[in-house]
Amino acid sequence: MNMIKSAAAALKAAFKSRCTFSNIAEGTHAGSITMTAGAEIDSSGLVLCADASSGSVKIAGAADLPIGVSADESQMGEALAVILPGCAESTIMCISASEINTGDTLYTAAGGKVSAIAADGAFKVGRALCAASSGSRVEVDPQGFGERAWQVYACGVYAWQGSESSESMPCAGTKTDDIVFACVQNSAASESVVNAAVLAEDTIGFKLSSAGTPSTTKIAWMIIRKN
Repeated sequence: MNMIKSAAAALKAAFKSRCTFSNIAEGTHAGSITMTAGAEIDSSGLVLCADASSGSVKIAGAADLPIGVSADESQMGEALAVILPGCAESTIMCISASEINTGDTLYTAAGGKVSAIAADGAFKVGRALCAASSGSRVEVDPQGFGERAWQVYACGVYAWQGSESSESMPCAGTKTDDIVFACVQNSAASESVVNAAVLAEDTIGFKLSSAGTPSTTKIAWMIIRKN
């Protein structure tokens, strides 16, 4: 049995070292592409990013823009089959960085893995189709692969209605865990600072540093939501 494994490993190494691949710039690819590993890729199912310094691919970190998922393992400089989830007609297998529940939205994590928690600068990978424990395989529907984890949900300019320092504004679809940014776009007196927050679903609250002026005081606002 050991002799068979050794022979298979030698055959695989010889094939990789002698095989010439035909990916060319003017060609197109359906679901996958052969690229060069810019560093060791020690497993299939790892999210990959571009290695700008060598024109190859490497294991992605949580904040690296993902371009694909490894279909195999590879040594540095060797050819590697890369799944392209954005155009793949199937689900993909990834490796979980933490516990995952069926239906969780998954994001890039350290070491080319995926997580249900969006770290700072993370990108979307897809939706989990099964539960998984940390370090295990998880089947993923690659919905929105490569999109930013946090995106602008809504934005606009609010014209002050009364003469108090606090007001609320209806905003359909707003959720309590949304993040609101705001600034004073136009002031009539000393109202130079504004605080903003989601007061309840469908409602944003603004609080000025001093009383606002109807129609003249204007607040520029933006809602950020985890995608």
